[in-house]
Amino acid sequence: LGGTRSSPSLRRIPRTPIAAAIALACQPVMAQQLEEIIVTAQKRAENMQDVPISIQALGTEQLEELHVNNFKDYVYMLPTVTMAPGAGGGYGAGAGFSAVYMRGVTTGGDGQAITSVPSVGMYLDEQPITTIQGTLDVHMYDIARVEALAGPQGTLYGASSQAGTLRIITNKPDPSGFAASYGVEVNSISGGGIGHVVDGMVNIPIS
Repeated sequence: LGGTRSSPSLRRIPRTPIAAAIALACQPVMAQQLEEIIVTAQKRAENMQDVPISIQALGTEQLEELHVNNFKDYVYMLPTVTMAPGAGGGYGAGAGFSAVYMRGVTTGGDGQAITSVPSVGMYLDEQPITTIQGTLDVHMYDIARVEALAGPQGTLYGASSQAGTLRIITNKPDPSGFAASYGVEVNSISGGGIGHVVDGMVNIPIS
């Protein structure tokens, strides 16, 4: 038997207006992926790509776009961080507290406690806010970023950081100029009253 076999031809995508529009739309996404993110996980300002530890960061723009207002909001955005029901069926051990776990590691709250200290440390700037009851539910406003550091982090962040550490970094005063912002929230409950939340920030250089 004889014959010839034709090789498959390569098709080239034509430069149509649709293809050009897709290419232009992808450029801002690529630029955003290359954006430099400065973190302070090692007690000094560094590019996140240069930090030799596992770290996830949510910046100011992400927090605003995702409408992050409390602890539960930003925990949902961190793949390695979870929350579990505490005493009484709610989150945490009481009002204003949250039970948080990283990478599935736990040392209490599930009936197999080996210590009364949580396994995830939490910091507001450089101040530890980890308690025996759990993690404080910090109101998220005027926040620069949230950093999630996979543990153990006992060398830099103490004994309550076996599974990891969460750091909430607030915006620092800026001496270069005046800045201000505000936020207003109104809510209503069926059969109840109307509530509201008002936030504000003013940055005034005094030097």
